[in-house]
Amino acid sequence: MLKFRVLGPVDVCVDGVPVPLQATMLLRLLASLVSRPGRPVPVHVLVDALWGDEPPPSSRKTLQVYVRRLRQKIGEDARISHGAGGYALVVGPHEVDALQFARLVAHGRGARRRGDLEGASLQLSEALALWRGAAYTDITEVRHVADEARRLEEERLSVYEELAGVHLTLGRHGELIAELREQAAVHPYRERLHAALMLALYRLGRQVEALETYRRVRTTLRDELGVEPGTLLRQAHEAVLRGGDGAAVVAELLGPAAPVTRPEPARERRRAPVMIWPSPPASPAPGFPVPCQLPPDLVDFTGRENECELIRRALAERPLPATATAIVTLAGPPGVGKTALAVHAAHDLRDRYPHGRLYADLRGSHGRPAGPAEVLAGFLLALGTAPHALPASTEARAALLRSALADRRVLMVLDDAADERQLRPLLPGALDCGVLVTSRGVLGGLSAHRMRLSPFDSATARLLLARIAGADRVAAEPAAAAEIVRLCGHLPLAVRIVGARLAVREHWSLRRLADALRPEHRRLEELAAADLSVQASLASAYQRLSPAGRQAFRMLGRLAGPEFTAVEPLAKAGAPPLAVRQTEHYLDMLVDAGLLSSPCGQPGERPLRYHVDDLVRLYARVQLDQDRPPPFTPCPLPQPQRNLAAVGPGDIRPTGPIRHSEGDRYDSHVHQTR
Repeated sequence: MLKFRVLGPVDVCVDGVPVPLQATMLLRLLASLVSRPGRPVPVHVLVDALWGDEPPPSSRKTLQVYVRRLRQKIGEDARISHGAGGYALVVGPHEVDALQFARLVAHGRGARRRGDLEGASLQLSEALALWRGAAYTDITEVRHVADEARRLEEERLSVYEELAGVHLTLGRHGELIAELREQAAVHPYRERLHAALMLALYRLGRQVEALETYRRVRTTLRDELGVEPGTLLRQAHEAVLRGGDGAAVVAELLGPAAPVTRPEPARERRRAPVMIWPSPPASPAPGFPVPCQLPPDLVDFTGRENECELIRRALAERPLPATATAIVTLAGPPGVGKTALAVHAAHDLRDRYPHGRLYADLRGSHGRPAGPAEVLAGFLLALGTAPHALPASTEARAALLRSALADRRVLMVLDDAADERQLRPLLPGALDCGVLVTSRGVLGGLSAHRMRLSPFDSATARLLLARIAGADRVAAEPAAAAEIVRLCGHLPLAVRIVGARLAVREHWSLRRLADALRPEHRRLEELAAADLSVQASLASAYQRLSPAGRQAFRMLGRLAGPEFTAVEPLAKAGAPPLAVRQTEHYLDMLVDAGLLSSPCGQPGERPLRYHVDDLVRLYARVQLDQDRPPPFTPCPLPQPQRNLAAVGPGDIRPTGPIRHSEGDRYDSHVHQTR
């Protein structure tokens, strides 16, 4: 019988005997496959796992050699299957210790919800006994394996905390002390572990030690993180100080639908604990569910290291005293990767927001944005509110959500927001919550940390192409790869599309694709794959413009280069200063829609310079050809649009050398795919 073990050092056993896998490459390959049991792992992901950013030219053939060697070691060729999606490890639910751990935890939680705390204690203890050390020991340099290891470790700690709640309920305080001390020392910022330790000490009559534990944790949090203890730890502290039973703390540790116990401290306890079942709440109680609605992270997420760090600082390392909910907004043009960055950063912040991660697609770039009442209903249901208890009005739902999130650490991701009016009813009021918003516009009406994303630089765009299409193919044709990402405008969505097309057409050369992209009149048609399309992304932004904004946008199709001013051609035409300001107003509408950036020069520079990306300019030309404005008449268009309509292709020219680095393009330091 085969057994794959990852809850500690990675290995595989045959009939209880470990199979020798000393070779690092075989261990990395096995870890990559077993981290996604039964699911295909793409070839480019395995190549990245084995060689990182510098794979050899023959990496795909060498991978086949390693797969064959691993099959020989396991002794069953059929265990590693190969198909269109990549390689997959074929296993049963009892053959991977991580799957066995998940099954035991699910059974333990089910027993706890039924009130069978003895059964819950047995199942959860058995699940924790499977661990032999840190998950995927020594394989942390493989990115997707490291992510799975962090997820497993987070689940392990959650089970420790739930088991502590079960044992506190059963009165087994003495059994907890040693294990809780060990875990709390390894995880000094894990407040739930410290709260459980405090209650265990207190219920054994060791009040001084419980208070010293709180003092030590509070000092650590303030000195090292600059934050005060959260609600749960403060509740435990208050219970110790006032001689309470800590029932709310135990309920939080136990989770939803668990019995709340009210035992007396050890020095006074003379009768059995009283079990009190809470009545079904109309709104979330201390044990309400912990939702994680985030979409899956991209396995080939690339770049944005600085941006991820800035988001973490804003949402996880806030200076004290905090006076408002932390909000970060990500703005940028269509296809720049706002959603990809937000989802990636939100997954990375799960340790800071242990009570849940909420997600909603607000559909702001579509014809019918999501209504706040609809989104609020989805959030409240995810947080445990019964359907019949949902208020009818938007205002009442917003108030109920704020109450549900009070004293909780929940991260809210609001994707593709239309405007501030759509957002305001959705925002929590709790200081411990965080909000991450994406929008094509800047959302200047919100009090938030604002970040504007720009397309990748050339090196990052080539790296993304290599991760999707194959590093060996990109390394074999570096000039063609550089031309492809340049013709994509370094836009993450465009690069992802061409990478996907190359990945499914392994017989194509990069030069062939570069030749197909080179003609401007065909480029947008080539930048489409499956449900991804640059032109469709730009079309959604164009359709949301006002008629005046569409007219101004179409005029971008006449530009001779990416940087321009509206002032110079208007001045040549003798237009009055008022017309110049009106024209800049229309161009600023396009800036707000994420279709232009401005200014490109120094702060305060006049005249204002604007930058339009090549793919945006090509789409404007498509719209100009499809819907050319009528000849000039005295009244059909406002003055600034008549000025723009009168400008010919030779009148608007680049005002200086074209710069392609993010620092020169945009007025912020921030950068993948909506």
